[in-house]
Amino acid sequence: MPAIGYSHRPVALGRRGMVAAAHPDAALAGIDVLKAGGTAADAAVAVNAVLAVTQPNNCGLGGDLFCLYYEAATGRVHFLNGSGRAGSRASLDELRRRRMERLPIIGPPTVSVPGCVLGWSMLLERFGTRPLGDLLRPAIHYASRGFPTTSLLSQSIREYLSANHDPEWRRIFAPGGHGPGFGELLIQPDLGHTLAELAAEGPGVFYRGRVAEAIARRMEADGFLTAEDLARHTGEWDAPISTTYRGVKIYETPPPTQGLTALQGLNMLEGFPLTDHPVHSVEHLHLLVEVVKLAYADRDRWIGDPAHARVPVTALLSKGYAERRRRDFDPAKAQSHAFGDPEGDTTGFVVADGYGNLISVIQSLFNNFDRGRHFSLDPSHPAAFAPRKRPFHTLMASIATREERPVLGFATMGGNGQAMFHLQVMTNLFDYGMDIQEAIERPRFLIGAFLPGDPDDVTHVESRVPGEVRAALEAKGHRVRTAPEFFWRCGHAHGIVVHDGTLMGGADARGDGAALGF
Repeated sequence: MPAIGYSHRPVALGRRGMVAAAHPDAALAGIDVLKAGGTAADAAVAVNAVLAVTQPNNCGLGGDLFCLYYEAATGRVHFLNGSGRAGSRASLDELRRRRMERLPIIGPPTVSVPGCVLGWSMLLERFGTRPLGDLLRPAIHYASRGFPTTSLLSQSIREYLSANHDPEWRRIFAPGGHGPGFGELLIQPDLGHTLAELAAEGPGVFYRGRVAEAIARRMEADGFLTAEDLARHTGEWDAPISTTYRGVKIYETPPPTQGLTALQGLNMLEGFPLTDHPVHSVEHLHLLVEVVKLAYADRDRWIGDPAHARVPVTALLSKGYAERRRRDFDPAKAQSHAFGDPEGDTTGFVVADGYGNLISVIQSLFNNFDRGRHFSLDPSHPAAFAPRKRPFHTLMASIATREERPVLGFATMGGNGQAMFHLQVMTNLFDYGMDIQEAIERPRFLIGAFLPGDPDDVTHVESRVPGEVRAALEAKGHRVRTAPEFFWRCGHAHGIVVHDGTLMGGADARGDGAALGF
């Protein structure tokens, strides 16, 4: 195959701390916390708070959070479910009463209880050493005094202008009818005020105080949330799910997230001699695409809120089930499977500290500047729309260990595509032996429709994959659409590899992120 230029960015190296995140200011905030002796949990809150300011299209206080935390003292991986539930007024009957055929992409009906803020508090209560107020100072600074707008954020605001007519959104992000251009300051004084209140009063202000009252007022007419829903919100600590792959134990976030989907894909791929095929050959990509389709078909059938539906995790993760699913792979031709909506706006980041702890975080609003919706309107589906129920989440985060010591923390934005991206990056690492930066930068594919009328099984392949390979995929029956060289919809991935005590960080050239270590 023709050589493809790697890598555009160097691998970040460190021994005492590392942050890989989607904005340089966020990475710097996390490094400052680590240098001052903070834990990975402390740094993660500082990083996420800055991202909530500098990536308001992707994440924020109004979103949800999931994370995996490797605790060096015990060698255990913990799962924090910091996601919210649908409002108490949410039901299929209520949708019919309002004559709504579906949940809209944006607006009050799509909003569930935001779980992020309480998630920060829970993370610090268990693994933190610094007060929340101290960790929010960088975010308060960037919100109140502004920061230079990146090209991606400026473009996102500009593209959203025609779709979002909410006067409050336009007041904040597009005063005068246009948003900030590349390099211009974006100042968010109201967000700065809210962050300052959180710093002073804690998460209670968000769920029972002034902020909660403002949310409830906004939801009163058109939404499904009430003030009581916000006050009743809880997050949970639980166990992650895992499988083994090529001698490594891979942990993912459990349902209601799609972490299960990546683990199923790895189970299936383990039965194939993947490295018999050159990376990004037609055989390599055909195998990956078809395994993704099989795993996603199970995802769309089974995953929902386990508190409200039976999700057969153990059966779906068994090696015997993976063997049966492998029999559905046809090396000669593509197969058709239905896929969900690939839209989604999220941030994923990873932090490692000098004490041996590692955290992988995924935090999201879902759609640009909004919470989003991922409930099914089929009453028999595990993710059927219902009151106080968590929706299915495309969000997922991962940690890998060998002999109970961490070797990888990984997370990426990308909505529906996240499980696909986990599979592609992890096989680059564990099968082809790439370093973390190359594993992230290598060309990726994404399956799903973006435009009305597109078939659901369109496979977007970044143009760095040679044309003859894309043509050969089409000859096998794949609906190939050539994507830009670094297609932003193929995720902004961030990862940290731990090797003999050295921290190696990678950040995605598809976004604005940075990996920094010391």
